[in-house]
Amino acid sequence: MTDPLHARRVLLANLALMATATFWGTHIPASWFVLARYTPFEVIVGRYVLAAPLLVMLLAIETRTVAAKPEPRPLHQLWLLGGVGILGFATSYTIGISLAGQVQASLISAASPVVGVLVAWVLRGARPDGAMQLALVMALAGALIGIAGSQDLSRVGLPGLGEALMILGNIMWSWYSLAAQDWLRGWSQIRVAAWSIAMAAATAFVLVSSMVLLGYARVPPVPDLIDFLVLLHLVVPVTILGLLGWNYGVRVLGLSVSSLYLNLVPVTAVLTAVALGDAPNHWQLVGGLVIVAGIAQAQLRRLGRA
Repeated sequence: MTDPLHARRVLLANLALMATATFWGTHIPASWFVLARYTPFEVIVGRYVLAAPLLVMLLAIETRTVAAKPEPRPLHQLWLLGGVGILGFATSYTIGISLAGQVQASLISAASPVVGVLVAWVLRGARPDGAMQLALVMALAGALIGIAGSQDLSRVGLPGLGEALMILGNIMWSWYSLAAQDWLRGWSQIRVAAWSIAMAAATAFVLVSSMVLLGYARVPPVPDLIDFLVLLHLVVPVTILGLLGWNYGVRVLGLSVSSLYLNLVPVTAVLTAVALGDAPNHWQLVGGLVIVAGIAQAQLRRLGRA
């Protein structure tokens, strides 16, 4: 007999992941927009320095209403999750977007589910079946097709460097997702998100402030209204609501299942990019279709066995 409480948690987890994937689909176009005027490091600091106080406020409200206090965790674990895991993801991913461009970055994001499964395989021993192994090969092939078709010899940087940094960011995000649920077991999702983002914000602020003092970075200009609204979008739905929804989904459904919802990210991202006037070329479309086809065949074969 199905446990009604468990069934409700599973339903909420699926709804949270669907909303998260939709929010995250706008991450790449929104980041690309503000990267026209700000460096990747400035965008990262702006996101997390704005997000951290909001999450701390939510945590303070939650702490007042909940009688039982969770067990504290070692500070070095909290810093590894936020200062290394989340900040490492954000740094790699944002620089990757700036190098690859929003359309190519959107298509490469289609490989995120495969990266999540691969990381779970390495860290948890959750060996993917034949269908997912084929999806891994097709994701690599699709990424290479998109990279080859998007290279502009006038661009500064190594071919595929932006795409490689995005994949690295996905690896760090997948590691964070597993480690956060292991190390912070028993914590609410608000507490997990608040400490993670606070550590990321503090680390980013110290690093960028040091670079400014040493003359390696500028003092960022004050954003105009449009830039501020886009940055606010990156803070509230993308960072805060997205992290809360993602952590809850991973806790209830696991990383491999939750990663499947990332299939929605490139769809939303490409549609948003097209709406902003940046259409993909034929090679990028072919590469993206190969990646999506690989993941789709894995999902259809999995449903057939259910």
